[in-house]
Amino acid sequence: VAAVTCVVLSFLLPVAAPLIFSLFLGIVIRESGIKPFQELISGPLLYLSTLFLGLMLGVLCDANTIMDPKVLPLLLLGSLALLFSGIGGIIGGYVMYFVSRGKVNPVVGIAGVSCVPTTAKVAQKIVSKDNPSAVIMPAALGASVSGVITSAIIAGVMVSLLGGVAH
Repeated sequence: VAAVTCVVLSFLLPVAAPLIFSLFLGIVIRESGIKPFQELISGPLLYLSTLFLGLMLGVLCDANTIMDPKVLPLLLLGSLALLFSGIGGIIGGYVMYFVSRGKVNPVVGIAGVSCVPTTAKVAQKIVSKDNPSAVIMPAALGASVSGVITSAIIAGVMVSLLGGVAH
C-alpha cells in the first residue's frame, strides 16, 4: 500500500517526488527492522545531514539576503501559517475527541504541526504533567508524520499551480 501511494503521489506531484520518496524510504527502513540501518539513519546520518544543512545555509546566506525587505513578510507569513496550523491541530484534536467519545486525547491534535518530533514530545510532556501514566507519544508521532506528508503534498500542489507565477 505504501509503495503504491508513493508512486501515485510522485506521478501526481512530480515536484514533490524527492520529498515523498525520502519519507517512503524512511518508513521502509523503519519497518524493515534492520537495526544497523535504523541506527545509522537515526544517529550519525541525521546529525551529519543537520550539520551540513546548517553549514550550507550559513555559507550561502549573506547579509543582503537576510536584510532584504522581502524576507520579513515571508517570516511573518511562516509564523502565521504555524499559528493557523496549531489552531487547526487543536480543533482537529477536539473533533477527534468528541467523535471518538473521549478515546482520543485532544492534545494529539497539536502534534499534527509538522515539526517532527518536537511537537510530539511537547504533547507527551504536557500530558505527562497531568497524568504521568498516559502515553500518547505513538499517536502524537503518527499525527506529526501525517502533518509532514500533508505538507509535502500541499507544497507539491502549490508549486505545480503557482510555479509559473513567481519569478
